[in-house]
Amino acid sequence: GATLPPPSCPSHLDIASSGLKRPAMAQPSGSGLDGQDDPAAWIRGLGIEALLLEALTSHDRECGLAGIAKAGPSAAREAVAALGIADLIAKAVDALPPAPLAETASPPPLFPTLSCSFSDVASEQATAGGGPFRDVTRGVAARAPLTINARSAESFETELFVGRCLLLLRPARREEDVFYSERLFDGRSRGLEMQVQGRFKRRPSGTVYLGGEVTERMQLGLVTRGLSKLILQLLVKFNPPGMHYSFGDREGRMLPHIVLPLWRAVDRLVASPPGTAPPELGVPLDESEAARSARKGGASLGEWDPSFTYSFSFNTGYIDLPHWKLHRLPMRDVYLSSFWSDSDLRLVVYEDAPGGGHAWRANRYALCVRITHSPAGGGGSRRQSSSRRLAAAAAARASENDVGDEADGEGGEGNSAALAASSAALAAAGAATLGVTLPHAEPAS
Repeated sequence: GATLPPPSCPSHLDIASSGLKRPAMAQPSGSGLDGQDDPAAWIRGLGIEALLLEALTSHDRECGLAGIAKAGPSAAREAVAALGIADLIAKAVDALPPAPLAETASPPPLFPTLSCSFSDVASEQATAGGGPFRDVTRGVAARAPLTINARSAESFETELFVGRCLLLLRPARREEDVFYSERLFDGRSRGLEMQVQGRFKRRPSGTVYLGGEVTERMQLGLVTRGLSKLILQLLVKFNPPGMHYSFGDREGRMLPHIVLPLWRAVDRLVASPPGTAPPELGVPLDESEAARSARKGGASLGEWDPSFTYSFSFNTGYIDLPHWKLHRLPMRDVYLSSFWSDSDLRLVVYEDAPGGGHAWRANRYALCVRITHSPAGGGGSRRQSSSRRLAAAAAARASENDVGDEADGEGGEGNSAALAASSAALAAAGAATLGVTLPHAEPAS
């Protein structure tokens, strides 16, 4: 029947220690049964049916879930109340771990101006011949797409590293991605965060760097030089030692880049020894302020143990990738095409091979995420118009005597003013992808 005698019910259900996960359908509130048309199905969906029946072994099993299931929705609710387990179920459900992100979250928002992928760096480096990077590697396909604001980290593997990655961008409007707004962006000024978790496949022998590369040699004109000097002064002042930059060379040996030692550059870093669970991704990584200060202020460039799992993140509030510009600078917004023409951006982690000099063929990449911008609407090609490209080339030729053709430099080591200007132009456009390149206004997180 629908009416069941109230048994003396156990005082607790040890749900939390059972290893169960809260399924996507679970929406507990109040007693946990309010609004449930079919409490029995709801309990089954939670995966606690067996535990519930085990807790009621001192009673007739028909007065457990089986009896509830035989009753109609309203009678079943009365039966659960009669058993005295409504509050018990609610407490047990509240004790369940959260469901995996992919099971509970809404789909990620669309960023129609951007496409993102993991680069197949091994195949790129195996290409023959010299010349511009884009021409040399034109026939090499991406290894796999990377979904921006994916609800779970996406896997990748290179010759140096195996792991998972999240690329997270602040949506134009909060309601477009409440999921990551609540977990990461609310109350913080960051507009971009990348999170990586995994392990090195061998112990790196050189310094491991983090930063940005662009896929064509930069053409710098006179107009950008003053801006470049200002940005470079900020970079040198606020960055830890070890910054390396280049605006590319004519031979295509070195890509325009700005990188810093990963150990000091990342915003958060957590090393998980074997046998310990690494931290959750998709939320701010939990590194203590004392550990963070010691890491950033110390002399070490990192000791990487292949048996450890490393989780690290970097973020910035100064780059707006969907609109392909820098913003929140002490000046007007700067469009990245002013520096990069139609180049793509590569967010990279690599080991600088001994004697490699940051050449892209010699770097031992742990991660390479390539981002392409395609302006939306209108006549919409991502390429600059012919007149704009010609004007940029003419300005570069006119200023070549001033800018020079030095390829690279080390931050804070007294390079010439011309090299400083050139490097700073790259810094202004590229290094803003790193949160460490300019001072943060947001609280530590």
